[in-house]
Amino acid sequence: MSIAEPQTDPAAPSATSKRHLRFLIRCTCLIAAVLCLLPLLPDTSLARYVPAASALVATASLLATRTLRPIMVLGLIAALFALFRHRWFCRWACPVGLCMDGASCLGRRLKRKPSLGIQFGYWLAAMTLGGAILGYPLFLYLDPLALFSGIFLTARYSTVPLSWISALLFAVLLIACAFKPNFWCARACPLGAFQDLLAILSRYIRSLFAPKTRTPAETNAGYRIARRTALGMVVGAGCAAAVRRIGPERAPSLRPPGALDEATFVGLCTRCGNCIRACPHGIIERNLGEKGWAGILTPVLSFENDYCREDCTRCTEICPAGAIIRIPPDEKSNVRIGLPRVDMDICLLSEDKECSACMRWCPYEAISYIFSKESYSLIPVIDPKKCNGCGACQTACPTRPTKAIRVVASVLS
Repeated sequence: MSIAEPQTDPAAPSATSKRHLRFLIRCTCLIAAVLCLLPLLPDTSLARYVPAASALVATASLLATRTLRPIMVLGLIAALFALFRHRWFCRWACPVGLCMDGASCLGRRLKRKPSLGIQFGYWLAAMTLGGAILGYPLFLYLDPLALFSGIFLTARYSTVPLSWISALLFAVLLIACAFKPNFWCARACPLGAFQDLLAILSRYIRSLFAPKTRTPAETNAGYRIARRTALGMVVGAGCAAAVRRIGPERAPSLRPPGALDEATFVGLCTRCGNCIRACPHGIIERNLGEKGWAGILTPVLSFENDYCREDCTRCTEICPAGAIIRIPPDEKSNVRIGLPRVDMDICLLSEDKECSACMRWCPYEAISYIFSKESYSLIPVIDPKKCNGCGACQTACPTRPTKAIRVVASVLS
């Protein structure tokens, strides 16, 4: 009489091995992303590949700029894979997803119930895409990879105003996932929702060439998602049109060289902080919302302590969304950043004092002096054909605390 051996599920070991392999790959991707973003490696341009890997960033950038740039290829490849493998990026590569899964796991151990309710990630993704069609992706800065990139500004640039805001928001999301497991990935993440939309699109295309086997319930669910996506895109396009109409009425901010027009730039900028990290002279800061909340956390230039060097184009080489166009160093002088404005009420020349700092420090020889018979003093004059608004004159100006010469954004910037 033989004793029957206990039967085992042959699929169990393979499923466990797959889970272990997936966890190992996700950890590797997380470590690689951290190494790219931390100021440890000599090549700072690696930071751009983290937000550029987002399918949502690449697609919205392509729709908004109507231009295919090499940096977009990485995200578009991710989008192509998402058509055939549902949420493969979330399950295998997303560093934010791994962190949120860890917080959700803690929440489940604490007997917290998973997050249920409206999947507003669909609305965020749809409105972003709808706005991108009109050149203003509304919520692109909520992309998880852009948010993850912004966290690491505090590692080296803790003095940059609001450099900690991305880290604070990320911490809030971790706490939310601990209280409501899967809140971010299942309900709120626009990148995950965009991958869901791509999977739905793929199933629809395949259904056109397959026998009609879907049930009416499945068909109605697909129609509901399609209607919701279409409505979200229409709303996003309407909001983008309103913002673009209102935007030009406000004075533009002083942006890095190569930045797109103000309305497009504010929408397309992911607030990832890459340009701040790349600048070797520390003249790029985060906007604190002085000229409207729409541009908060976007990069602006500050020439209080240094200026934009004539041979430096690093910030133009690292933008993942195309909000800042790449500029060859030999064309830097032809790219208008802004124009200086002189306040003669502050200028030392109006007080019969000798000063030629702005003229001596100008690398483009764009400043000269003329004698004014009205004030009986010398007045600095800027040649707009030579000046690109690098800020050297403002940095060199000796007046304190307010500079007598300041660079402001011009219509041509």
